[in-house]
Amino acid sequence: MILFCSHVHAASGIDSASWEYLVKPGDSLWTFADQHLSSPAYVPRLQKLNHIADPYRLSHGSRIKVPYLWVKQQPSTAQIEEFSGEISAHDASGKSLPISKDMRYPKGVQFQTGNDAMLRLRFADGSTLLLNANTNAQLQNEIYYPSTGSARTEIRLDKGNAGSSVIPNILMPGRYQIRTPSAVTTVRGTEFRVSAETMDSTATEVLRGKVKVNGNKQGQVDVPAGFGSLTSTSARPTPPEALPAAPDLSTLPSTSSFNPPLLQWQADQLAVAYRVKLRGPGAQGQQLVERTVTGPQLYAALPENGNYQLSARARNAHGLEGYDSSRTFTLKAFPQPPLLQASDGVQEIRGNTFSLILDASPARPVQWQLARSTDFASIIQQRTLTETDSTIELPDKGQWYWRVARLDASGQAGPYSETQAVNMRGLFATLRHSVPSLLARRYPVNAASYTLTLSDQADMKTVRYRNSRSQPAWPLAQLPHGKYFARLEVSGDHGYQAVETVEEIHLR
Repeated sequence: MILFCSHVHAASGIDSASWEYLVKPGDSLWTFADQHLSSPAYVPRLQKLNHIADPYRLSHGSRIKVPYLWVKQQPSTAQIEEFSGEISAHDASGKSLPISKDMRYPKGVQFQTGNDAMLRLRFADGSTLLLNANTNAQLQNEIYYPSTGSARTEIRLDKGNAGSSVIPNILMPGRYQIRTPSAVTTVRGTEFRVSAETMDSTATEVLRGKVKVNGNKQGQVDVPAGFGSLTSTSARPTPPEALPAAPDLSTLPSTSSFNPPLLQWQADQLAVAYRVKLRGPGAQGQQLVERTVTGPQLYAALPENGNYQLSARARNAHGLEGYDSSRTFTLKAFPQPPLLQASDGVQEIRGNTFSLILDASPARPVQWQLARSTDFASIIQQRTLTETDSTIELPDKGQWYWRVARLDASGQAGPYSETQAVNMRGLFATLRHSVPSLLARRYPVNAASYTLTLSDQADMKTVRYRNSRSQPAWPLAQLPHGKYFARLEVSGDHGYQAVETVEEIHLR
């Protein structure tokens, strides 16, 4: 018992924590000890501590103050609440463990998350630990006190970033700790984050409540909500510093027809970087992305149409991260529009018909629309095309506008192609020359570059043609004729990269 008490006493804050028990009818110190204390040997000390005259007779409704050192405890475990991406776990002996929501993980287990991965653990008292991407942490101690519903949790964060939400419990201060190589963060009940991106530096950020940070070189600081502190192996914790404000995400588009979507927000002049996360599709979607970006934008390719949520927080020059902002947007980028063999510019025709060449078939239908204005507010004609060659008849003279979109399996149209103009003139009119070209849609990115690759094979291993242009138009006279698989790649400022789906086309 002496060894046990010494071990528990070493846990910061536990030795001074007390539990107040409300006496019930029929209670005695001996029945209380049998139910709640780790040993009946504590009864005389408990009697003296609470000035109880008779250990067999307790006043109903009175309170007994009990040091947590004496309360019954049992080993506890953590359970996975949520995870995504590449996660690994090993027990104290180094044996690999499965990642499962059905498992319970005892002390000694080491977790590691990969790129864009996340892991959320829940402890016996309801507190949670979120391990962000590229994080390595170990569960060093997990103790549960069944009489009070409290738990003592100690975590070693070797590398990375972890967020904690600790269930408040005024009876037991110092019961939740995160240790890094350079600091110990102790909390009672709060929401906070700890980062250890290097071995000799720790950042603590408090979102709610208060935490105590102890440095290896002595010294400690209490950090309130909305503030953070930095600790190194060679210096005391810094005084609390206000955290960066939540970024303004109001400029994000509500809908995107391009993949990756162009997620750009208002820059914070004090921010040197942003930590961003992307979840979806749908409210129950997993985390897909977690990374640090130097500018106020994120370009990440998404797997399918649907609703997604972007979260971002700013990082200041000292390395402290602030509050999160979140915004939901909808991706409507699939199926991608087909390439067009049409005029680069206004096409002028005599008579009321012109030919349309598309990658269309019964298995890959295309929806064609005709209107008098570029906004297509009033659609004059709409047809479903299932053949490569189609003849289009215009209703009247003048300039018309048309566009196409591919239909998915349920008959829903994806994003439309670039709007094309055709001018129907008289039979004896002089027509302006236009260049027949292979056309793709333009991306709304700065310094856009479009690369067209043609291959005989769908895997694109054999390249027959490859050319990059600042505009997505390639004169047909400069392209090889025949059937090819075509791939379009798009690049732009700030590392934007997109790849349109490979499709088979017949160039003439």
